Amino acid sequence: MRLAVRVLSFALLPAVVGAQGASPYSAAQQGSAAVDAAHDTTPAAEGDRVGQARVLVVDCPARGSTGAARAQERSDADTTTLALVAVLCERAGSQPAPVATIRHLLSVPHDVSNTPRDDAANEHGEHADAASEGTASAEPQFRVHLFADVKFSAIDSTGARNGFALGQFDLFGQSQLSDRLSVLTEATMTALPRNTYSARLERLLVTYSASDHFIASAGRYHASIGYYNTAFHHGSWFQTAVGRPLIFAIDGDIGLLPIHTLGVSTTGDIPSGGLGLRYVAELGSGRAGQSSAATTPQPSLADNNTPSVNVALVTRPERWDGLQMGVSLYRDRLTLQDTTKAPIDEIIGGAHALYKTDAVELLGEWLAMRHQSRAGGAENVSRGWYVQASRRFRTIRPYARYDYVDVPNTNQLFAFLGRRSGPTGGIRWDFDALAAFKLQASHLQQTTRPTMNRVDAQVSFMF
Repeated sequence: MRLAVRVLSFALLPAVVGAQGASPYSAAQQGSAAVDAAHDTTPAAEGDRVGQARVLVVDCPARGSTGAARAQERSDADTTTLALVAVLCERAGSQPAPVATIRHLLSVPHDVSNTPRDDAANEHGEHADAASEGTASAEPQFRVHLFADVKFSAIDSTGARNGFALGQFDLFGQSQLSDRLSVLTEATMTALPRNTYSARLERLLVTYSASDHFIASAGRYHASIGYYNTAFHHGSWFQTAVGRPLIFAIDGDIGLLPIHTLGVSTTGDIPSGGLGLRYVAELGSGRAGQSSAATTPQPSLADNNTPSVNVALVTRPERWDGLQMGVSLYRDRLTLQDTTKAPIDEIIGGAHALYKTDAVELLGEWLAMRHQSRAGGAENVSRGWYVQASRRFRTIRPYARYDYVDVPNTNQLFAFLGRRSGPTGGIRWDFDALAAFKLQASHLQQTTRPTMNRVDAQVSFMF
């Protein structure tokens, strides 16, 4: 009898080791280089897993066994066998197995952490939409990812300084409070030209996911104007190119659009069959009072009683995987720092179309910004657009982009930008799953500044 039990023990040990190795929880938290990666939950995949499953029947001892019964069990099996049966019975009763018992069984050190694998790129690049699909726990599970880059720039403009520079250091974190509630935060430190740093809280967002049709968020977030602003945030590793398109330059850095907003945002799917419609509705503080583009949206109260309103509609047809089209409309009222001047009404309309797969990237966006003083007078309309294309060949991705921005010289806020346009071309090499090298050349024609040519080499990474 004892010999049979020992043979059963050694026969079961490989199965236990295999089950530990196939666990959905990894020993260390890992990131993924694929921005659009997703878990396979198709019925076929589920069927394959069921078909490969094996069933083991174990006669568990009664919980109220007497000392005499336990003594009899010891005479029938050794300590290892009892430990194995205890683990299997505890699992069948939905009780966690003791770590010491598992280590005794496997006789090798291992990590039994309960940290599930996550797709950091998808969480960061898709606005961390609702919440991760991890198992809810009694305590919040806060996960942190860091992004940074180092680059060398050579610019032919008069007075420009060539050399190495640190890019933006980005701290991104998310905590799952429950099945429906999550919190997202993002803070950056940006290196400035005079060897100083600028620290900002870029995003702080609490999100409640009632259903696929209604997801509400409150806090500071990227406004849903167009596509690029909500698809790519502050980690340069996610972007194909070294920098953002001119029309989506970050506010405070000669940016034209209100990239950030403080307020509430709702989104969700619209029942539309194969059209794949999705809506966005936002109410926020809008821009702070300003006399130039250097002032970012304020982190506290609005400077007037007129909130900004933004609505957007997006379609992702099921018939064409990777295709997306959308429109957006943003409205705000700007109170100037010079209170002797009348406020300005601002309306921004945009449209985008893109086709994006793992190998091919085709992006195109067009935006128009209308400013008109409430004291009357002619309206100002600024326009901007870009097109970008890239193709991946294993770890190499060549890309090209053309930017165009035109601001009338009568614009009270952004006249100093004038007309700016030019091509950009480069190559991206993902030499590691979480690190990329980019080499880029660009030519920029400007009406308010001299024409500029520049070459940038950048190493961007996440950790």
